[in-house]
Amino acid sequence: MGRSVARRYVGDSGARRSVGEGGARRNRPIKWLPGVLVVLSCVAVLTAVPPARAAYRGAAPQATSLSLSATPAVIDYGGSTTLAGQLSTASGPVAGVALELTSSTNGATWSQLTDVTTDASGEFSAQVTPDEAHSQTLYQIAFEGSADLAPAEAQIAVDSRPDLGAPVVPSTVGRASAFQAGGALQPQQGAGQPPVALVCYRLEKGRWAPRRTVATTIADQASASRYAAKVSLPSPGTWRLRAVYGQGDPAETWSAWSATMTVTAGPDAPIWDRNGATTLPERMASRLNARQLIVVTAPRLGSRDGMLRLFDYRDGDWVRRLAVRTRLGSRGLIDGLLRRAGSRTTPTGIWRLPGFVFGTHRRPPTGLRMAYRRITPRSWWSSERNATYNTWVETSHAIDGERLADAPVQYEFAFSSGYNARPNPRVYGRGTAIFVHIFDPGYTQGCVSVSRADMVRLLRLLDHARRPACAIGTMRGGTRSCIFAY
Repeated sequence: MGRSVARRYVGDSGARRSVGEGGARRNRPIKWLPGVLVVLSCVAVLTAVPPARAAYRGAAPQATSLSLSATPAVIDYGGSTTLAGQLSTASGPVAGVALELTSSTNGATWSQLTDVTTDASGEFSAQVTPDEAHSQTLYQIAFEGSADLAPAEAQIAVDSRPDLGAPVVPSTVGRASAFQAGGALQPQQGAGQPPVALVCYRLEKGRWAPRRTVATTIADQASASRYAAKVSLPSPGTWRLRAVYGQGDPAETWSAWSATMTVTAGPDAPIWDRNGATTLPERMASRLNARQLIVVTAPRLGSRDGMLRLFDYRDGDWVRRLAVRTRLGSRGLIDGLLRRAGSRTTPTGIWRLPGFVFGTHRRPPTGLRMAYRRITPRSWWSSERNATYNTWVETSHAIDGERLADAPVQYEFAFSSGYNARPNPRVYGRGTAIFVHIFDPGYTQGCVSVSRADMVRLLRLLDHARRPACAIGTMRGGTRSCIFAY
């Protein structure tokens, strides 16, 4: 038989080769081997897949629930609210996942605000400030989901109350006489927004009783709106107004009270436009039944320079008699209801003039039709807290107030504007001695000053018989310090 031959097998494309001491032998393919290998591979794969994993590959992600609330849901203009909620499943809260918070003012375009993460209880919170330019802001919280959890989202609307300014009204008006009342409204109001109404209250037996409601019109300005209405009040007495926005709406808003106003028994004298030119007095709400008006105007509160104009009421029309440049307090114009003594500010308002002018000059200007008082070393303008408050006092003793002879240039000719002085109401602490006088080198301590030549012209035109009044205000509409509010 011969000796045995040692063999080794090398697999190559399923063929086997036998190599012995006697040299190469012919290759012979093994036909059954490929089929066996395929079967073994399938068994190995099936054995390697865990039964649980194989079952999950066919399951849907677990449903999630996402809540969202806002506290408060209605905020004041420019305010903030706290958004809060929870992400959970049927089996409990979902902790430690990121949620996306977005906002929209129209429901179509959304802006991303921030990402929040749920805590151990699946809860989240975030403080947000709605867009001031809109009355409602939508918020959406979203969970994008994962391999095990389905996505979820929630929305909520936050309403913003507007900033509704108190109505600006005249201090005095005739019964059944029409006057303009209005105020500022922020933000700008678009079409379809809830209207603003003016509710008119009359003081009756110690309580304010609503007696009339008037619809307003809204006009857009640069960054806000203004509401306004023409109002007439049917009976004499003490009245005040309040504005309401969106009555019955979730964001219903009430303004602060207007200043109190006196309605006289008789109507205002008619103001005609005989010459076709609308003058400042014709646009003013009330003129204290004066037939002569000094009107001092400046661009805005804080202004230190302005214009003084004198108007006469003649033949059914207001005629301008004088227009000159003027200087005001060194700290500018201020709302007359907010002024305090010593503030170096010029107050706004309208007042009846006292019946006299005064000065250090020996004689008054020729043609003067007002009473004239000459200043002496004993002449004081009192700041005493007694019956002499804000009046002329002759005394040889020093008192709390201003010694008039100490300002011989400014007070060569001067007169009281009537602010906080008789015959107008007086309030201690709001300041005294607000005069119209001659220029000094700089701005005043609260007075209105003009040149000497302009003062002489003004005094010659003033007429006590025409019941002159003085009005000081801004040219900025929609505020109670606007000249047209008086």
